[in-house]
Amino acid sequence: MLSKILPWDFIQKYPKTIDPLQLGIHSFLIDEPYLERVMLERLPKAELRFSLYTGSEISRDFIEEHFVNLSFFSQNDPILIINAENIPTGILDFLLETEIDWAAYLLVLFFTKSSKQHNEFVKNKKVQAFELELPRFWEGAKLWQFCQKARNINLDGTVSRFALENLEHNFESFFWFIDTVKMNFPDGPVDIKILESLVVKERWDFFNLIDIFHRSPKAFFEEVLKKELDYDWMRTLAAFMQTHLTKILFPEDLKNKGKLSKYDQSVLEMSEKLNRNSVKYYLGFFSELEILSKSSDILLVNRLRLETLK
Repeated sequence: MLSKILPWDFIQKYPKTIDPLQLGIHSFLIDEPYLERVMLERLPKAELRFSLYTGSEISRDFIEEHFVNLSFFSQNDPILIINAENIPTGILDFLLETEIDWAAYLLVLFFTKSSKQHNEFVKNKKVQAFELELPRFWEGAKLWQFCQKARNINLDGTVSRFALENLEHNFESFFWFIDTVKMNFPDGPVDIKILESLVVKERWDFFNLIDIFHRSPKAFFEEVLKKELDYDWMRTLAAFMQTHLTKILFPEDLKNKGKLSKYDQSVLEMSEKLNRNSVKYYLGFFSELEILSKSSDILLVNRLRLETLK
């Protein structure tokens, strides 16, 4: 059965990705390549000698050869399958329908994207399945700690603050930064002055962007267009803006809230100031932007540019 879990919660519970003593079928859905690499690297390879295959190599003959019709010379080494989304249609069904004693075998599958076949597969009680959820944009500090742990490093508070203030809060930026620190300061403390010359500021604070948006939507879109095109970042921004605008349209929950944060107070203020039709327009706009981001559609840039002309 499928469990959805954040990376740091998963690694705390399963430091080696899987329990080497727990045989059977293990499935992972991870659509972030850096996170997938972390999970693959943490597999208990010292205890288990995995045979590696890709999804396109898996067939009925493969399953029968490795799990059913074993010869005297056959081995039941654990099998690791990457890009499991490429397993031909029907093969996962065949795998589960075939009488196999899973108490004697270990099969680990890594999927990079979901599908109807995957969704049906992970519902089966024979499968221990996890979907590693991507951190939300406000969980940057937890993500930073996770990345440090994955790289077996513990940087001091000054360096950590520098990373959180200057880098986008994602796996790629944080791992690049950690590798840069390791390469340039292998033996001693980190010199922040030197680090500043190595790292170009790329952090865009969503709450600062909100302030710009409410002052001038045109200025907001001009600011967003300054950033190098990043569909994942745009998708996150679009989703965040939809949540924000929905709160402005429907502030009742905040009004009933006991203690309001500075952000909550600004939402209530905007809900009284802003034209509701304008808010509804931008709510629809950011919904469209999220769809364009998910499909990596270059038309996204044109839609942003059009908004700067209004």
